[in-house]
Parts: sequence; C-alpha cells; structure tokens
Amino acid sequence: MIIQNDLKQLVSKSVKLLGQALLEVHGKHLYQEIEELRVKMKGARSKSAAIVQKSMEEVYEDLKNNKNQELHQKAKAFALMLELINTCEAAYRSHRLKKFHITKETHPEAIIYVFTSHPTESRSQSFLELMGRIEDLLIEALEDSFEVIQERLFYLLKIAVRLSLANNRRPRVKDEMEQVFHTVLHPDILAEQIALNKKNLNVSFRTWVGGDKDGHPKVGSSTMLESFNLSRSKLLEFISRELKTFENELKLIDEGRKLSKEISTFKICLKNLKKVQKDDGKKVSIFKKSLMRLKKTALTYDLSSPFIENMEQLIWSYPAMVLPLEIREDSEMIQKSLKDKSQPILKMLATLKSISKGMEAKWYVRGFVISMCQTSEDMLAAVTITKRELGTFAIPVVPLFENEKGLLNATDILQGAFKLFNFEEEHKKKWGSRFEVMVGYSDSSKENGVFPARLMIERGLFRIEEFLVRKKLKPVFFHGSGGSASRGGGTIQEQISWWPQTALNIFKVTIQGEMVQRNFNNPLIMRSQVGKVIDGYTHCKPKSLGQNQEVLKFSDSIQNSYRSLVKDPSFQKLVTYATPYDYLNLLRIGSRPTKRVAKGEFSLRAIPWILCWTQTRLLLPVWWGTGAAWDSLSPVEKKSVKDFYQKSYLMQSYVKNLGFTLAKIEIGVWNFHLEQSKLDDDEKSYWKKKMVEELKQSVRFFEEISGEKDFT
Repeated sequence: MIIQNDLKQLVSKSVKLLGQALLEVHGKHLYQEIEELRVKMKGARSKSAAIVQKSMEEVYEDLKNNKNQELHQKAKAFALMLELINTCEAAYRSHRLKKFHITKETHPEAIIYVFTSHPTESRSQSFLELMGRIEDLLIEALEDSFEVIQERLFYLLKIAVRLSLANNRRPRVKDEMEQVFHTVLHPDILAEQIALNKKNLNVSFRTWVGGDKDGHPKVGSSTMLESFNLSRSKLLEFISRELKTFENELKLIDEGRKLSKEISTFKICLKNLKKVQKDDGKKVSIFKKSLMRLKKTALTYDLSSPFIENMEQLIWSYPAMVLPLEIREDSEMIQKSLKDKSQPILKMLATLKSISKGMEAKWYVRGFVISMCQTSEDMLAAVTITKRELGTFAIPVVPLFENEKGLLNATDILQGAFKLFNFEEEHKKKWGSRFEVMVGYSDSSKENGVFPARLMIERGLFRIEEFLVRKKLKPVFFHGSGGSASRGGGTIQEQISWWPQTALNIFKVTIQGEMVQRNFNNPLIMRSQVGKVIDGYTHCKPKSLGQNQEVLKFSDSIQNSYRSLVKDPSFQKLVTYATPYDYLNLLRIGSRPTKRVAKGEFSLRAIPWILCWTQTRLLLPVWWGTGAAWDSLSPVEKKSVKDFYQKSYLMQSYVKNLGFTLAKIEIGVWNFHLEQSKLDDDEKSYWKKKMVEELKQSVRFFEEISGEKDFT
C-alpha cells in the first residue's frame, strides 16, 4: 500500500505507464525521441543558467527538423504528462483529506466563489471526463495498491494518447461554460455544497462565463441565455438522479404509493423548467410550490426524506435554478449605452427582465460590475440603464476599482454617486444593507508592479470600509484575484491576512481558469478550501497600520521603475520578440481577445501579460524594481521599512510570494528565448545584463528584508 507521503511513487508509476501507452500507440521510434527529450530536460533541471540554455538550444535544433505532426505528438505527450501529474496530485490530496471535517464553530457569514474560465486553455469535455475516471483509479491505488488499477489505468491512458486534449479551434464562450460547469456543478460538488449549507456554512457559487461582456465581442444576451440553460440542465440532471433514488426507496413500501400524485406533479414541473426563456421565473415559482406540496404530503404520511431536505437546500443556493451570473461591462460602454440603444449590455438587461418575470431578477444576475470604474458618473450611468431596462433598481451595480485612479479615488467616487442616488435606502431595503465593491488585482499589478498595486488595494479597502460603515451599510468586497502572485493569488492565508475584517465576514473571490479544476474537481478538496477560509477567518486579526512614509517612498520607486520600463519602446520591442507576445492571438487559450482595442498602443491584457513572463520563466512583474528601490533607501529608511515589515501582514505576504517567485525564475530559459529573438546582438547583450543586475538586486532585497537565504 502506498504510504501517505509518497506522492512521488504514484507519479513515477503513472508516468512510466503513460510512456508504455505512448510506445504502444505511436511506436518505438517516436517514443524513444520523446523519452530522450524528457531525460535531457530533466537532467538540466536545477543546473546553471548556461547549462539550461545550452540544453534548450540543442533540443530546439533537433525539433526544428521535425514535421508538424511529430511536433504535435511530442507536445501533446508532454502536455498529457503534466495533466497526469496534476491528476496524481489531486488524487493524493483527496486521499489525504478523506477524514477531513470542518469543526470550527465560528465562520464567515458567507463564502462566495465566482468562477471564470478565460485565462486558460479550454479542455475538451471528453478529455475532462476521461481524466476524472483516471483520478478515481489513482485514489483507488492510494487506498489499496497500484497493481490493482494498473491494467485499467493503462487502458485509459492509451485512450488519452489518442484523444484530443483541447478543441482544435479557438474556444467559444460555450466551451468555457461547459468546462467550468462540468466541474462546479458536478453531482458530487453539488452534494458537498448542500452538506456544507446544512451545517449553516453559506457556500455560494456564481459565474462570469456568459455574462462578462467587458471587451468581449462574443458575449451578449445569447451567451447569457446559454449560460442559464447549461447550468439549468446540470441542476435538473442532479435533481432527476436524486429523485429516481427517492422513488426507488418509496417502491419498497406500500405507503410509498401515497406520494405518487405529488411526485408526478413535481416531475411535470421539473420538465417545464427544461428551457430558460420568457417568464421563466413563473415556472420556477410553480416548481418550488410543487416541492412544498410534496414535502407537506410526505410529512402527513411520515415519509419525509433527505431528498426533500436536499432539494430545499439546492433551491436556497440556486433560487432561479441556474448558476447565477455576475454581468460586467466597461464603464465607457455603459456611458455610451445612455444614448446608444444598440449597445449589447442593454439587450442583456432586457433579456434578464423577460426571463425573470415571476421572481426577482437578482436570483439570475447577482450583480452588474462596472469595469474600469473611475468616476461617480460611471456608477450613475449603470444605475440609469439598469432602472431603464429592468423597470426598477432590481440588481445592484458593483463598481470595479482596478487601476490607480480608481483605487486611490474610490471613496470620492462613491461619495459623489451617493449624493445623487439614494444607494443607502435602496440597499437597506432590497439587499440587507449589503453594498458590494470589487477590486482588481491583475490590471493594477500590470500597470504598477505587484507591491505598489497591493499597497493601493489595501489602502482602498480600508478607506472604502470606513466610508460604507459610516453609511450604516455592510461592505462586501469582491476580490478579482487569480492563482499566481501577479494576479493576487497565493495561499488563502496570504490573500486574506491584510484585508479589513468586513472582507473576511463575507468572503468573495474569483476562481479563475486552472484554479477551478485544481480546487473544485473533488468534494474533499473543495471542503478543504472552505476549511482554509474558515481557518483564516478565525485566526486573522486584520488592522490598518496607516501610512509609513519610507514604505510609500519604497513603493513609489518600484512603481516609477516599473512604469518607465513598460513604457520604454525598447522594452516593448523586447516583449514582442523575446516572449510569446506576438503569438498570443494564435494560441487557443480562451474566447476573449488577448489585447484591448487600442490602436498603436502596447495594449496586452493583464492575464496574457502574465503568460508572457511565466512562459519565459522570468516572472518579471512580481520583482522588477524592488531591488533598485531598496538600494536607493538610506540605512535609516531601510530600518523603518524593516520595522514596518515586521508588523505588516501585507508586506509579509508580498515578501513571501516574492521568495516563491524568485525560486521559480530560470534565467537559462529566459536567455534561450532572448537569444532566439530577432533582436540584434547589442540589444540582447544589454537586456541580458540588465535583467541579471536587476534580479540580483531583488534577491538582495529579499534576503535583507526577510533575513532568509532560502526563498521558500
């Protein structure tokens, strides 16, 4: 039996079996080339930059002679290996968590996850299902032995080698829906959500997929309906499955026939929900009433069942019987919508009014997010079109502060909007005094560098909290964070340790791309994620330390250095030639365009921007400028920053993430990309020297501020 801490053994045996599958499917010659490539690159791991670069150059020369089909097969083999390793890790985590239970009595008022898919490649539905079966086998191996599952795993791996991992076209919005909903609306995940909610843990799901219009030409009222219909079908499948079990149980006893009439009515109402269309709210209301009649009749004959209790919990989580959307549009487009009635966001709101008739619109769409909100007028424009299209202020508008102007002026923007519209009364009357504000991590980091962006966000959060509390409103902070440090990621503890208390009371975050699959593909892993939020809520004691002039000077220096770099035409040329920048429009990584519409500007979106530096293993946005900023401080100023670091959860979180980032940087990989670029020799020499010097300074900053030599 594989011992608990032996993940390496599971990976080793699984990858070896994958090699045998590749050998059988593709033949000895291709298998040997793939294996030689794997061994060669493994041998270069942790070696000097020169050795890594040389190894990559040798491999590159060999691969240049390959035909397209061979390159595709080799690339797929390594992609499949990485998928298999990730699946091994997921199985191992599930195995370790088998006896994990949430025991804390104190917990947040609500935990809200908003799922989105656009940052990552959209895997095919058939591949996801296959990897799910493989994960089940690997869990079985951990509980018994690898030999027990070896034959079945080998068979599935041979199918995986033949199967396309992703769609052979740019993913559509619907593909992204299918990928997300396959995971988060899986019957096992829904059952876990119900179980948590029955323990008074309010764990809610939302999605952006289908409603995130911001800069997306393919999103509109039709994708919104697609999203509703697909999530509806997943929920109905779950109910039908549970209902069949309930009916089979009732057949075992004579008294079960007494519920047959109400069950038949319930099934008819269920069938009527099949398609989300005009007046859908009325049908959902009728469905809920049929469940209440079924419950009443069951109680009369003492035939109440967990099925009925679970359905009540499901309806509580999904009142409109859909995965609720958060719709989003750019503030500029919202302003245009005041006069231009052809704007897609208006049709989305009109469609929402049409389908929600019979119940509250907010159960279909929980919020209208204003992207790049920078003025009070942006908020008021969103209110105006919401009232105009829905007939009333039926869903809350949510300002998204994601750049310097928005974050630093957030309270002034709110103050101006509150003077001209009675948000206080509306939110107290309709939404339990909750007022939601979203903060963006990716764009703020892309524009300013990671540490200055974090400092802006922290200051913004505490100022907004103070403003809303004075208005006797309950702040809800929606954090647009992702998996990487550049996108606001890290451990739960690192993310929340510097938030204000109200941000912990109602925990709301985006779960993006690969993190959906990583943290919600299994009910045990999902439970552990909820447990980590509860642990953080229990142990974190957030407080604002106010402004420290030396820290602000340090941050401003980083920001100036970072901005100067990004605006430098020679750097933009570097990014174009030495990173995947020029190829991003060819990559099938998502349905959203990789660049913003801005003629003649360096206008890469935040997530593809991070991809450029991840693929080249330089991870530049996290560390650039920190070392030079540190060196520019006097000894007295450094001491002040060090003292602040000892007390500041934000700075401790950043420095910890910086350490992990520095540990992942591979200069040899970056040098390879640089040497293969179209830059001339002088440019290559300049940037190679520049990057190494800046990196050395940043390493020195990490060591001096943390007192650690080990990055991790």
